[in-house]
Amino acid sequence: MTISEDLAPAPPAAATDLRIGAPEREAAREALDEHLAEERLDADEHAQRWAACRVARTQSELRRIFLDLPAPHPGLPRPPAPPTDEDVDIPPLGAAVCVALMLGLPVAVVLGFVHDTWWGLAVPVTVSVLLLYVEHLLRRGRATRE
Repeated sequence: MTISEDLAPAPPAAATDLRIGAPEREAAREALDEHLAEERLDADEHAQRWAACRVARTQSELRRIFLDLPAPHPGLPRPPAPPTDEDVDIPPLGAAVCVALMLGLPVAVVLGFVHDTWWGLAVPVTVSVLLLYVEHLLRRGRATRE
């Protein structure tokens, strides 16, 4: 009978199946040594769990060894967070054009009606849209080269 047969099943694999290495195994050994010193484990069970730690390849396998023990447990890195929509940056040119349009369009509308130059409204909008389109093409070109 081995440790993995004695303990409960591992947590869901998708969240914890990151690979482990020497630092994580060393942290597990230190935690097992502390449990041995506190007499939560006898020497045979300590040796058996340490052998299981040495052959563990993923975080879930390592966590399974400590499921029935209180703290301390080995410190394991968390999986990287999935990307969010907040990570999308607005290009500086896009932000500048938005600010210019928000401030300039009301002025252009008023001046267009007062001085009967409604076409003056079309010029800043057209230039802004063209600048944003050029910026989009430049960013897409850089992304494909990388």
